[in-house]
Amino acid sequence: MGRLTSEERRRIFLTKQQARGEMFRRLRTVPTGAELRAPRSGPRRVLTTAIIVTLVGGGWLAYHTVEFHPPASVVEALLPRL
Repeated sequence: MGRLTSEERRRIFLTKQQARGEMFRRLRTVPTGAELRAPRSGPRRVLTTAIIVTLVGGGWLAYHTVEFHPPASVVEALLPRL
């Protein structure tokens, strides 16, 4: 039981081959991700660059302005500062 005749195996092989061919045909006709994306315009790219520069500059400024001094010991961390 579970054995296939040569005709059944051939029929299954042809069905799989046909399904594989249809899948490859669909893949060739579907546009890729680059074709689906809209082209980037100049002003949008400049705005994105300006935002990134602003964020990096603000982070750099905050890093140099705000000083963080970790406590040297647990006692210093738990005692109130006078």
